Amino acid sequence: MEVYKERIRKAQEIMQKIGIDLLLILSPENFFYFTGDMRKPPRILIPKQGEPVLIVFASELEEVKKINWIHKVKTYRAIHEMMLGIIDYLNSLGIEHPRVGVEMEFATPAFLLDRFKMANPLAEIVDAKPVLGELRKRKEESEIECIKKACQIADSGMEVAFKMIREGIKENEIALEVEYQMRKAGAERVAFPIFVNSGYRSLWIHGTATEKKIERGDFIIIDLGPVYKGYCADICRTFVLGKATDKEKQLHSIYSQMQLAVMESIKPGVKLFELEEKAYEIANKAGFGEYYVRGFIHGLGLSFEELPFPTIFPEDMMEEICSAMTLAVGHSVLSVPHIGGARIEDTLLVKDEGIEMLTKFPRGLKEIGYA
Repeated sequence: MEVYKERIRKAQEIMQKIGIDLLLILSPENFFYFTGDMRKPPRILIPKQGEPVLIVFASELEEVKKINWIHKVKTYRAIHEMMLGIIDYLNSLGIEHPRVGVEMEFATPAFLLDRFKMANPLAEIVDAKPVLGELRKRKEESEIECIKKACQIADSGMEVAFKMIREGIKENEIALEVEYQMRKAGAERVAFPIFVNSGYRSLWIHGTATEKKIERGDFIIIDLGPVYKGYCADICRTFVLGKATDKEKQLHSIYSQMQLAVMESIKPGVKLFELEEKAYEIANKAGFGEYYVRGFIHGLGLSFEELPFPTIFPEDMMEEICSAMTLAVGHSVLSVPHIGGARIEDTLLVKDEGIEMLTKFPRGLKEIGYA
């Protein structure tokens, strides 16, 4: 309970410094961060001073009282009642033009934000990132332990995938079995649909698993993100069914060099763009510069992509690495037509003296079924 109260206190301290009157929490991740409870729809009102308020479905009230440390609760039985509860609370603050911080990320429904603006024309909506991002980018010890366990599960899932790869098997079959085995190992869910991108699909910037059958000679990218007690891991490996061509070996080798150079340079005080440049320079020197996709690193924790998150928020390139960050290194694919796509991604913990690797499945290119 105390850890959640302290997080609220720190949030309010930042709010007062930057002039945010109210935080409107709408995402499951931030609801969990402040309460330890995973609930949908997640709604918390955090004023810049005083106690936070939960907004919950009326029939959940008794349960919430037993498990949640926040005592102020508003209930609803219809969506309009939820909105009215938020409006009433905002009016009760007595601020003529309140500044309301909202998560401007994937989890915030545009229609909900639009309706909130319509209902509160005097309120100024601002991005909550300076509060929430600042709090969540440094992980507490309990969070790190959960991420480490998620990474162990990710390693075990990659081992299952590796053993399943054979000619004629469908991408979907691999994804299904890997998710099943990761759940048996303790994962509560996956943070994103498992990527099994084979052959021409290895060129895709993102991925999924399809009915495509794996063929001899295919480059195969597998990306996994199991979630343990709310916290994510991220690992990606590239395989080839059969003997790799010289070009495929070169492509994978260049990616490996990029990732290693970046990881060796990570330490508190370094800015993200400095690390990005190291990766780009290696790709460019090898003749693959035009295929380089920026966004080589991202943060992860309760979300599989969180601050720093430069593929969506370019300004995050100016973020400074700090101790207790957990990062995924190797996010973007090196996709070269007529060769294929290569990716190696690992989760790591930043420490004062360097990094600790949290995902440990072997990084080398495995030629499956070729002796």
